[in-house]
Amino acid sequence: MIGRLWLAPIALMLLAAAPVEALLVAAPIEAPAFDRQIGNAAMLVDAGKPDEALVMLDAMLMTTDLPLEKGQIEGLRSFALARLNRIPEAHKAIEAGVASNPSPSMLLLRQLFLLRAFDGNPAGAADTLLLIAATDAKGLATLPTEVVTDVMRAIRKDEAKAFELDYAMVAGGWAPVDMTLADLDWLRLRLITGLVKRGRLDDARPIVDQVVNPVILVRMGIDRRFQPLWPAIEKRLGPGADIADAAYVAAAKARFDKTPKSLIARLGYAEALNVASREPEAMAVADVAKTPEALAALSDREIWLVNLHALLLGDAGKIDAAMARFGALNATPVERHPALIGTIINEALFAESVNLPKAAMAAVARAEALGGTVNGFGQLYLAQVRACAFQQLGQKAEAMAALAPLIAKPAENEDAYLAAMICVGRMDAAAAAVIRRLGSEEDRTEMLFSLQPFLIAERDKVRDARQRAGMRALKARPDVKAAYAKAGRDLPVAVAPPR
Repeated sequence: MIGRLWLAPIALMLLAAAPVEALLVAAPIEAPAFDRQIGNAAMLVDAGKPDEALVMLDAMLMTTDLPLEKGQIEGLRSFALARLNRIPEAHKAIEAGVASNPSPSMLLLRQLFLLRAFDGNPAGAADTLLLIAATDAKGLATLPTEVVTDVMRAIRKDEAKAFELDYAMVAGGWAPVDMTLADLDWLRLRLITGLVKRGRLDDARPIVDQVVNPVILVRMGIDRRFQPLWPAIEKRLGPGADIADAAYVAAAKARFDKTPKSLIARLGYAEALNVASREPEAMAVADVAKTPEALAALSDREIWLVNLHALLLGDAGKIDAAMARFGALNATPVERHPALIGTIINEALFAESVNLPKAAMAAVARAEALGGTVNGFGQLYLAQVRACAFQQLGQKAEAMAALAPLIAKPAENEDAYLAAMICVGRMDAAAAAVIRRLGSEEDRTEMLFSLQPFLIAERDKVRDARQRAGMRALKARPDVKAAYAKAGRDLPVAVAPPR
């Protein structure tokens, strides 16, 4: 299933900062006339009259040559321009404002970060995050989480900068309230991977100690890159991973008890219970937002709690209830919740995984009706569902035709490609994909995890039964077995979690 891939636009976030009059609190300018004018302009911006403020600020800009004054004017112009949705101009103004200020405030840096991100400069936005982390790490918590995670994702191909940013965010204690413990541990895993790659095991060990999610511990405990850490990881997991499960549930529950009204804290608690194989409890915790009005009131991050509830219902064999839950959630207008694109695709994936090909195709049709809103990565999931659903319906020619986008770009969405190859019985192609991923520094940990015995063993669950059987068959092949042994191992039975 896919996760939080479609995030809300950030333009409105530019309006969510503190009143711009806060920019003037420690103004270094001594001239009373200037102070009075800039203060009046700030009040106009805060009063929702940015166009009037711009007239005043543009006139002021023509009457001063002092860099500090120009910088203060440009900073305020940026806020006025942003409120008028003149983003490129607002971006240019904030760059000038920050450059002219020897110690820019957090409010200015926040504006700089958002405008760089929104105006298509993720590398510059990442540089701003590094500056904030180094000078005012507490300020990281004031930044919109969606934008920060988008920027971190956008610079992943620049390995050096991505590693530097991961390090800065972890060292800066970045832990926004709208992220779960699992989200934060994924960041730690990336950082640990980078440290191990650089031979910095001593620096990695304290970060490993911060990880609470047993899933992340297992991923490190099976990948040969982390072999020096295996004894400590196995100790953390304990028999049947019970020690790690208990610690994870306790940490997530403490967060939930502290903010019981937070649906993100509730999501984190439900995730922890699910990882600990306490599915009935997880299902009870995730059972919220039961009316259309309550569903519509959820934020883009909160809808993933309902998505989890639907999946838990499916795992419990309550397929009709799971489909109804997905249907109710995805009936919410996408215009209000762009992330629903992801849950509609998840509905299609779920329906296909429980042998409901017609329902799967209906969900695909709803996603496709959204047009260009679904990105290329999501389109490949839709191609997977189409191919698998046609195969289930016995329409093999249509299934082969549906594979075309995946065959054209097998590396663009490797999960979708592998699942589709298993669905249509192209096991040689599936094996080649597994071997490729096991040899990839970026993908090997995920692939090793997907082939763990406790995940692919035959069991009494409808969902993904064909996929599990396919993965068992792949793992038994000599070519896959050799690549698997080179990259990692099965987690020792003594510490492997039950599923």
